[in-house]
Amino acid sequence: MLNKTYILLFFLALIGCHQVPEPSFDNFVVEAYLFTGEGVKEVTIKGLVPLSDPEGESVVIDYALVTLKKNNKSFPLIYNPVTGKYVYEMNDLEVLPLDVFDIEIEVNGRTATASTQVPTIPLDVQISKSQMVIPEIKSGADFITGDPLADANLTVSWSNPNNELFYSVIEIRTDILTPILPPDVQKVVDDILENFAIITVPSTDTVLTVSGALLPSYGPYVVKIYKVNQEYADLYESESQDSRDLNEPPSNILNARGIFSAFASDSVTFEVVYP
Repeated sequence: MLNKTYILLFFLALIGCHQVPEPSFDNFVVEAYLFTGEGVKEVTIKGLVPLSDPEGESVVIDYALVTLKKNNKSFPLIYNPVTGKYVYEMNDLEVLPLDVFDIEIEVNGRTATASTQVPTIPLDVQISKSQMVIPEIKSGADFITGDPLADANLTVSWSNPNNELFYSVIEIRTDILTPILPPDVQKVVDDILENFAIITVPSTDTVLTVSGALLPSYGPYVVKIYKVNQEYADLYESESQDSRDLNEPPSNILNARGIFSAFASDSVTFEVVYP
């Protein structure tokens, strides 16, 4: 998949490019995210861009000592050179709703720490129908005589009694792709077939409309609804503010910069089929 977290958290990369008034050469940026039921594989450590090079890019640090802690038990993370992230490779660690996690990162003798709590699972996640029917589209000319995708949509809904932030992810669940669009149209959008995912921005909305016009293939899909915890909500809201009102994004990392946050999800599935 896209990687979903890469697209959803695109703006978090900005945190490494903000000019922050910490001159220490060994300072660094933490981007660490935990997801219920998905393993620990989204922890990135980057060097802090110096004030003298505001247009520079953060460099991933691959030699940090990274440890997660849950219920006073330590879980060391190792660096994955393929993904550029620190991961936990064993199967004895679960991320569950309301779990409290601590993280410790050591780089060049500098130790940073943070804590986060996993939010509760989203409530009452429902889908309006389990199948989306899309007729065969033989060529681009079919769109001239009518819109074969006009009725291809469904909705996913959930409860939000406390006006919290949620985001959604739509992913295809098969490696055998049967493109919805015909070849004379599909070649224009071939890139969406690889690592496909649709990610929404965090909001307090409680309804997601899924349009067949945005889907690449017939087959099964999953829609995940993620609840955001407070650290992430604060960061997202700060990125949405007028830049004149905030000089740097919030950070819950002690002795470094960045964010350590957690998300809880529930999901529903549907399938795109021929009539």
